[in-house]
Amino acid sequence: MNTTEPNMLPIRDAARATGVNPVTLRAWERRYGLVKPHRTAKGHRLYSADQLQQIQQILTWLERGVAISQVATLLHEQPEPSAPEPLLWQHQIERFLFSLARFDSRQLVSQYRELMSLYPSQLVCAQLFEPVLAELEQRSTSQYGNQLEKQFLQSWLHSCLASRLASEQEQNQGPQLVLANLSINSPEPRQNLLSLLLSSAGYSLVLLEGNLPASELTLLHERRPLAAIVLVGSHRMESIQLERELPKLSTQTDCQLFAAGPIIQMHSSELSSSGIKLLSSSPAQSFEQLHKRLNGPHLVSQGAQL
Repeated sequence: MNTTEPNMLPIRDAARATGVNPVTLRAWERRYGLVKPHRTAKGHRLYSADQLQQIQQILTWLERGVAISQVATLLHEQPEPSAPEPLLWQHQIERFLFSLARFDSRQLVSQYRELMSLYPSQLVCAQLFEPVLAELEQRSTSQYGNQLEKQFLQSWLHSCLASRLASEQEQNQGPQLVLANLSINSPEPRQNLLSLLLSSAGYSLVLLEGNLPASELTLLHERRPLAAIVLVGSHRMESIQLERELPKLSTQTDCQLFAAGPIIQMHSSELSSSGIKLLSSSPAQSFEQLHKRLNGPHLVSQGAQL
């Protein structure tokens, strides 16, 4: 389709406006015939307002748990989904846990790549990774094998995302953020997931891991101006962090400070009294809240690409 209309968006701008990365938009078009864009004389994709609306309709179906392979038919049958269909993601969770129990990195990577090519990263995070993480955390640590599975997942997630983040960060030119892990555990899976979502949206990230001296984080803002520092943690913090380091960090920097992860539930009053804004224990929700508070979609770098 070569005819164009005014105000059409190239694929990167369409991705930025909808939150669906270019790789996924191309996969929807190529594999399922969804959202066929207009084309320039040179073959570049251009998306109209109607097509952006169609992408939003697709996202609504996906958030209800409908498989992407079923969406084309459903779009013609009725304009909006009427009821949740959780079986898709329940199946994906069970499949993931089965591979995890066998310590099968190859199958985990295969499933991860398949889902990330077809679904927005925020949806994969909220519907797969967060439920899997919650399932492992709820299991008794005294039961044989549970702790090993949990640590295996943390290491796998960290290594799986490392190359992806490195590639994206070479291109990203969006607002600069620091994600600092305040937990005793390293790697911290919620930091990994939040960094995945922020990097996919075009943010430039500095990732710091491993029970950091929070008061020294002000040096980062002094030496390279930051849009925000995000403190991530899943374990109770020490009194010296809460009573000395965090208040010192807050008073010595004019950078916006946020906290995410279970620490916001364990230490909500201490964090708030130190001038730190609370996000969520959920990485997907923390991303959404942070994205809105900082800039909104219109300021995220056009260099972002999955």
